[in-house]
Amino acid sequence: MFLVEPYIHKLENLYREHGNPVFAEGASRYMKYRFPYFGVKTPLRRELAAAFVQEHGLPEGEDLKALCRACFDAEYRDIHYFVGDALRKKIKSLDVSFLDVFEELIGVNSWWDSVDFLAPKLVGGLFLRFPEQIPVYTDRWIESDNFWYQRAAIIFQLGYKEKTDAERLFANVLRRADSKEFFVQKGAGWALREYAKVNPVAVQNFVEGHKLPALTAREALRIIKANA
Repeated sequence: MFLVEPYIHKLENLYREHGNPVFAEGASRYMKYRFPYFGVKTPLRRELAAAFVQEHGLPEGEDLKALCRACFDAEYRDIHYFVGDALRKKIKSLDVSFLDVFEELIGVNSWWDSVDFLAPKLVGGLFLRFPEQIPVYTDRWIESDNFWYQRAAIIFQLGYKEKTDAERLFANVLRRADSKEFFVQKGAGWALREYAKVNPVAVQNFVEGHKLPALTAREALRIIKANA
């Protein structure tokens, strides 16, 4: 029988042992004091997470879903990150039902750092395996009153490269082109900039042919202008 609380307690002790109070303070300040940190820098944290999973294993099915939810309910941000650290290389073994879990987590303790690994890394990875689910989720997200879901609907294709559904990307960017929210504007520019690495002409034509927020347009064309 898998017990969530002792598992997370062991993980917290590991991160606490390797944490740096100075880095913890800096990380918390950078995130506007939304979350406390143990102060484990990302490369080490990922090494520790991999070693922890190697030693203690990772549950499956409903137990894994419960662990993901419990991690995001934990006090320290480092524990939230464990979901991405532990699952990013296991996305091919997860079934479609994990989309509901990741959708839920996008709305829990939301900030750009969590949404930016949940949407493109975990959700995006599952969408590649279950593309029929893309409109089921992202059509709902782009219409959500929660701007983090809007951002998720726009950036989930980061890393898709030639597999990017440009029509969907452009449509979602346009659907929220009137947003005044910084994280939506910036996310749209980021998604367009990434696609510009594959199809710069399409991105430039799209940006020049539509009225977009200045931040979105600037971010989208950054690489194109640098290579001009």
